[in-house]
Amino acid sequence: MARILCLDFDDTVVLDNTWRQFLDRFTDATRFEEQVEKPRAAGLLSVEQANAAGLDLIDPDIQKEELEAFALTVARPREGLHELLDWAHWNGWLVAVVSLGFDFYVDPVLDSLGLDRIARHAGRTRNDYRWRVRYLSPRGIDVEEGFKLSYARAFRDAGDFVVYAGDGESDIEPAALAPVVFARSTLWERLEGSRERIFPFDSFHDVVAVLNSQAAGWPGAEETTA
Repeated sequence: MARILCLDFDDTVVLDNTWRQFLDRFTDATRFEEQVEKPRAAGLLSVEQANAAGLDLIDPDIQKEELEAFALTVARPREGLHELLDWAHWNGWLVAVVSLGFDFYVDPVLDSLGLDRIARHAGRTRNDYRWRVRYLSPRGIDVEEGFKLSYARAFRDAGDFVVYAGDGESDIEPAALAPVVFARSTLWERLEGSRERIFPFDSFHDVVAVLNSQAAGWPGAEETTA
């Protein structure tokens, strides 16, 4: 049994919604409202499809290097991130970032923090005359909805013990498959009181405090937990 700490990226690993910052900087607000936000609000687009539609609004003349550079100017890691990852390392847990964001900001931000060895699963982009994205499930299948859920289900089906940390609507279904959840914002509002092991957090110091006090009693922890 592997013990996996599964982290959302936007509003979780980093304090802000990085994709929203990209939309504000690189797309036209009126076009985004008409082509993405209204169809999404009407239930016509999944989050994955809405993200792809928003990405299509970015000028294809903008190169990936410019997007990566912008990401590094706006990303603010949540306090306690390195302490959490140190805890995971010393106690034999694996860490995976699973995000509906895009590689041109998830990868450079994590790499800039010295976290280049952490597994990350996000939208994989390309620029072939237009910006495009693929969300690949653990089986390598293109999905247009349920991307995070596909990873949570794969971890569960492999018999892994998962601790999930997230904040938003897209985290609700994958978090429901995890025996332990750390939640903020919408995720906390939706899942509060729904299970024994759900904990609010503001900084990752809050997460580490719970792990230090309780993780030794969770299934599989006796194998390697220091």
